[in-house]
Amino acid sequence: MRFFIIGVGLGSEALLTGDARRALLEADAVFSTARLAQGLSTLRPDCVVCAIGELAACACAAQVDTVAVLVSGDTGFFSAAKRLHAQLAAHGEVTTLCGVSSLQYFCAKLGTQYDDIHICSVHGREGSLLGAVSYHKRVFALTGGAQTAQTVCRALTAAGLGGVFVAIGENLGASDERIVTGTASMFADEPCGDLAVLLVEHDDAVDAREPVRDDMLTRGNVPMTKEEVRWVSAAKLAVRPHDTVWDVGAGTGAVTLELARRAAQGTVYAIERDPEAVSLLCLNRAKLGGYNICPVDGAAPAALHELPAPDRVFIGGSGGQLREILRIVREKNRAARVVINAIALETLQEAMAALEELGFGDREVVQISAARGRAVGRYTMMTANNPVFIISGGGSDAT
Repeated sequence: MRFFIIGVGLGSEALLTGDARRALLEADAVFSTARLAQGLSTLRPDCVVCAIGELAACACAAQVDTVAVLVSGDTGFFSAAKRLHAQLAAHGEVTTLCGVSSLQYFCAKLGTQYDDIHICSVHGREGSLLGAVSYHKRVFALTGGAQTAQTVCRALTAAGLGGVFVAIGENLGASDERIVTGTASMFADEPCGDLAVLLVEHDDAVDAREPVRDDMLTRGNVPMTKEEVRWVSAAKLAVRPHDTVWDVGAGTGAVTLELARRAAQGTVYAIERDPEAVSLLCLNRAKLGGYNICPVDGAAPAALHELPAPDRVFIGGSGGQLREILRIVREKNRAARVVINAIALETLQEAMAALEELGFGDREVVQISAARGRAVGRYTMMTANNPVFIISGGGSDAT
């Protein structure tokens, strides 16, 4: 038995490739979802309509030599083709034929290139575009489900990005195709259909690969973790791009911003109880473009209960509640990794004991002492910062 997985682009006959058209016409049987079958009904009026989750089973059950299975867009672009290929391969030879993606079509309609665009999807997925837009000047996204173009624009506006340029393509390739441009705030209250794509342009996006330096931050009278300690702490925390991160005792947001750049496709919750520090954190968030940071005005551990489960947790200040904070982390996600900063021996002892008692594996402590040069006449004198203990644990056992 031979299978063809055909990318049919936006579902219209005019946008089929030559290979796709030939395979579609020559197949003994064709299976598709209702939308694609309707768009190609003039070529294959005998197309069998199936739910997307049943396409493979229907194709395998066909008593013919050659079967075509239709998927929307391009087979290599957020496509069901990967799953279908795995399901069909055990039953015969599988050939995959590419199609025109919504990215190609939309950018051509806009008259723009897409070789510098960051590509993502929130169609039927959890997550946010705030990180992508914070750290990339141009972002293309597939939307749908709970995350329509309207809800994405509303989130951008609420975060302070209402002025960014947005292009929306709705029902691309169909007779009711609609392409509009403006700002995120313009579309925050405008309903949009489920089949829509977004192009967001943010000229002030920052480079997530650039470390946050002390002189970038507005400090006020709030204590701040120095950059050398931040960088080592962030490395020990091993934040991944899609992680949900807690920064407990966020202060001015110095560590928060460093973590947010590393969790560029995730969210960092910055928990802080001091009103002055919260104000500075929000100021630095806007100043340094970390819109994937969610400030949480409140004291830990009480402020932690309603937050989503973390993958990574940094604790820079615990207000004497370190063990309870760690207990909540362990309760929320037993596989979470934590890093704690301490300047006192008593805090070090408490942290190590609590990590052991609560079952955090891979416990480690590092003490870092950094000194910076300053000019004294024509000489350079080294001035030491206070030594800091960096305590880490967890992240490898989900028992």
